[in-house]
Amino acid sequence: MVSKSVRRHLGFSRLLQVLGLSVVGLLSLGCEAINPALRYEEAARQLRFSLDRVEPRVELAFPIEQSRLRLLLEVGVDNPSDQRLRTRRVAADLSLNVRGADHALGSVSFPEGADIAPKSRSVLRVEVALGYADLKAAWGPLSGAVQRHEPATWSLKGEARFEVMGIEFGVPFRTSKGSGR
Repeated sequence: MVSKSVRRHLGFSRLLQVLGLSVVGLLSLGCEAINPALRYEEAARQLRFSLDRVEPRVELAFPIEQSRLRLLLEVGVDNPSDQRLRTRRVAADLSLNVRGADHALGSVSFPEGADIAPKSRSVLRVEVALGYADLKAAWGPLSGAVQRHEPATWSLKGEARFEVMGIEFGVPFRTSKGSGR
């Protein structure tokens, strides 16, 4: 006959063995099994952004303070991973480089989240209107790039935000597109 204390010790030993095997099993599966959101975060970091289209239009008005710049922007997003991703928000600072000088134009936000299918390409579109007061310092270079088609480079520097399983994270991006002669 086995005493109660021996049975308790054997039960505790068995519990430790089972727990030990469970920990070893989880470690062999890697961090993905412990936190599956890591798989999504890694896939999001593989995304490639490109400024595919910049369609600027200067709307002159009198007085000049009522003039504005309208921009249609298209940003391509390539997803080489096997994960479907959905952005919560994409926002960026827009600038124009003319003859080596950078001119900040303002912030751009893509209002809708984008559904980014695996192994495919998605396009984010937004139209923004910027007033003369916001662009006063850059008005000369802007009108040269837009109306006279002088060489210029449009740039976006921003971040795509994601939320997976209650964990929010951001992926920075930078992209540009030349225009003009």
